[in-house]
Amino acid sequence: MKNNNTNVLSLFSGGGFLDLGFMDQGFSINQAVELNPFFIEAYNAGLNSYVKKSKKGIYLNNGACFSEIQAPIDASKVDHQKQMRKNNYGVSGIIGGPPCQDYSVGGKNAGMSGLRGKLIFSYFEIVKSVKPQFIFFENVAGLYTTREHRVGFLQMVKKLEDEGYVVWYNILNSLEYGIPQDRERLTLVGFKKEIVKKLTAAGYVKELSKGFTKNDLVFKWPEKEFVNPKTIKWPSRWEFGSDIIRNDLIDIPEKYKKLQVISAFDGLTKLTPNHNEHFEPKSFRFETVEEGDTNRKSFKRLHRYRYSPTVAYGNNEVHLHPTKARRLTVREALRLQSVPDTYVLPKEIFLTHKFKLISNGVPVKKSRLIAAEIKRTLDNYNALI
Repeated sequence: MKNNNTNVLSLFSGGGFLDLGFMDQGFSINQAVELNPFFIEAYNAGLNSYVKKSKKGIYLNNGACFSEIQAPIDASKVDHQKQMRKNNYGVSGIIGGPPCQDYSVGGKNAGMSGLRGKLIFSYFEIVKSVKPQFIFFENVAGLYTTREHRVGFLQMVKKLEDEGYVVWYNILNSLEYGIPQDRERLTLVGFKKEIVKKLTAAGYVKELSKGFTKNDLVFKWPEKEFVNPKTIKWPSRWEFGSDIIRNDLIDIPEKYKKLQVISAFDGLTKLTPNHNEHFEPKSFRFETVEEGDTNRKSFKRLHRYRYSPTVAYGNNEVHLHPTKARRLTVREALRLQSVPDTYVLPKEIFLTHKFKLISNGVPVKKSRLIAAEIKRTLDNYNALI
């Protein structure tokens, strides 16, 4: 990788959805770190299918590239952290978020005492060692909204600040950015203090005040495409298999229709990669659950004219298709995560691993939007030095 100003270290990389968004904005993945061998296979295959191959590396039209994952790496082990420092010291950024089950309301809720909960501090140790210009971190909203978990998160924030970073964090919902699922996530972005100091000395501001616009901010969150989209009159449940389409039931303003499941699934055919892959139905309940009944713990059926609940699948429990007696296909789930159809997962990987990987990912569109704002900050800083 030639240009450290655009190189990043990707931690807990999963299938690489976050990496795709950053690559779309011109960042190159200097190294991706993942422990699960099935995810590693998916990462390498998916990103290779997304970009053009060459002997020297994998390149996008904007010059961004990535390095394939060669072997599993445990981000919690000190010797592996030392190797990451050797490979990545001075890169532009570190991106990623550790597995969230220990902070999830629907997960183990073990917090910092859990094996995965402790990984937020492994993330900090790697930041401390590598010393990137910027950091991006994402995890479930429960890491902040649950009081006992918030203690650990704020400890990490304090450590980052003491290490010389200025930090912004917020709970962002993918739905507000035009992604068809209700997915709230705690998102953190930080920059080295010298970057913020240089920008503020040049007239940029950390918070909006009279006489300034959003473009005058050192860093800003992406503009929301929708404000409070869940408050409009979305259709309620109805009988599975119903062909009833009445304006009084689906009177959705035109601009909100891109948030509907039916919009996300538009254009899918048998020839679409990964669209013929789904768990085979083995229960009578596939024929009885109402369309839009997503309040139950299992056998949740999406509504074609609503947005999806959070893409969170496990133990073969994948949301049901709105109008078909089956669970979602791999491609349908990828569409709900705004993953391009050019990202293709190998047929050989078990469905359980594919759906877990999809659940863990950052929606590509959200990643791309935040990467663009990080790039804006870095570009403004580089123009001053």
